[in-house]
Amino acid sequence: MIILNRTLIFLCVIFFMGALPSYSQANDGPPSDPASSAVIKAHMAFLADDLMEGREAGTVGEARSALYIATQFEALGLKPAGENGVYVQAVPLRSAQLNLSDFEFSVQTDGQLQSFENGSDVAVSSSFASTDLSVAGEIVFAGHGITAPELGIDDYGGLDVSGKVVAVIGGPPSFLPSEEAAHFGSSSQKRLMAEAQGAIGVIIIWTPALEKRYPFDFLKTLFKSWNMTWSDTAGKPNIEAPKITLRAFVRGDATEAIFSGAPMTAAEAIAKSEVGPVKGFVSKSTVKLSLQTKHDDTRQSRNVAALLPGSDPALSDEIIVLTAHYDHVGICAPDKEDKICNGALDNAFGTALLLDVARALAAQETPPARSILFLAVGAEEKGLLGSDYFAAFPTVPRNQIIANINLDGGFPFYDFSDVIAFGAEQSQMGEQLQSAISKIGLTLAPDPFPEQGIFTRSDQYSFVKRGIPALFLYNGFTDMDGQNKGQAIWDSFLVEHYHEPSDDLSLPIDYNVSAKFSHVFRLLTLEVANAPSRPLWYDDSVFGKRFAPDEPKAQRPR
Repeated sequence: MIILNRTLIFLCVIFFMGALPSYSQANDGPPSDPASSAVIKAHMAFLADDLMEGREAGTVGEARSALYIATQFEALGLKPAGENGVYVQAVPLRSAQLNLSDFEFSVQTDGQLQSFENGSDVAVSSSFASTDLSVAGEIVFAGHGITAPELGIDDYGGLDVSGKVVAVIGGPPSFLPSEEAAHFGSSSQKRLMAEAQGAIGVIIIWTPALEKRYPFDFLKTLFKSWNMTWSDTAGKPNIEAPKITLRAFVRGDATEAIFSGAPMTAAEAIAKSEVGPVKGFVSKSTVKLSLQTKHDDTRQSRNVAALLPGSDPALSDEIIVLTAHYDHVGICAPDKEDKICNGALDNAFGTALLLDVARALAAQETPPARSILFLAVGAEEKGLLGSDYFAAFPTVPRNQIIANINLDGGFPFYDFSDVIAFGAEQSQMGEQLQSAISKIGLTLAPDPFPEQGIFTRSDQYSFVKRGIPALFLYNGFTDMDGQNKGQAIWDSFLVEHYHEPSDDLSLPIDYNVSAKFSHVFRLLTLEVANAPSRPLWYDDSVFGKRFAPDEPKAQRPR
């Protein structure tokens, strides 16, 4: 085992950083720091090296990476903002692994029993709550499983699901705006809404639209791995919708079994779900699930936090949190020659930009008006665990956090002319981004793939759920010649490199373009930090209404 010497790293960082020119404080024009691209390259070279073993949550590789980030913050002179006066916040984990040899999932209709193997037309993961789970109940079909009065949707209207298992259409409803669809279409929200109605289980029906986004067969590749959630200080695991004990995804014959004898076929229900709400009904079927799980409570992840205090006495108590997850998926291909998923773009890239922006802002003669918390979060790949733990147990006063800006990957392969910001339609932060990037001749692009629900799939969502306005930044798809260069690269990356060993430093990364993206990140941060007032949710934002109902709102510009 290679042990990193903290003192040696610290001295090397001071020497290296001390040799770099200071960052220009100008808020407009192109990036003027010739060192930015070199800094980003150096950070990525460390974080995406094989030595980090893919930075999987709870491993030595993730711990090494956290130590590296902490020493970077320390070298910049930023204040430690973790626990007990240090840069690190420990994130206790419960790991759960499914026993593949002891499993039952069966559907019974009119005395006819059908059993399904896990990974065939049924996918069930391990249980965080129980090592020996057995649950059964009557099935009720509840459309998309959405209760949203603000959208005029009540899929549970007229249905009694208390003590029963709810079957719902999976994925974001295509008839809703993309970000609202992402929220209400998420599996966790479907379970929470079912729990509120008294259900004990949720079966999510896989659709052709879901299959295009995320092949069902991929679910069974996760069975052998350890699933994770965070635990609180008393050791209690965090389980969203804990009363939902039966959790399953189904397709094909398993879906047909659930709809046996129903007033509509599964195909008819899925077709109707593509254009609007679907009326639910009481099924004639019952379902039973039994499984065994092994638990491990010895692992932990880490968040790394550093604070740059604000310079304005009237505004410095307000904190903007900048986030990027530094973990990845570890040794992901044990049977291949190249076993390690290095996660160069996902998300050594975002972490490197976070560190570069920290360097730039720390070098300013006058700090931003508001305080900036630089937060590198762990265990994102396990379900946004690091950011969710921080949002649940913040190391700074919760009521002082006014905004979150998140980076999770990017495509630094071409010079971009626009910027994508998931969440820009929800709060005044979209306006602030437009103002910031207009100074360097960039434009704000719409969400290029609204059907994928990106806004709820990275760390900003942990803050959104606590009522904090947030943006998830991505470099735009349009190059400087006005051509859509990014879409083909995105499609190719998802197929060839996403969560694969090939997401490494051999990719044709343009570090000058990376520096430009870092410049965008910095300009937005300064725009929010120096604004006269904090950003507000728009008055018609579903997220603002749901998660910050008592907070002031802004009228959407017309």
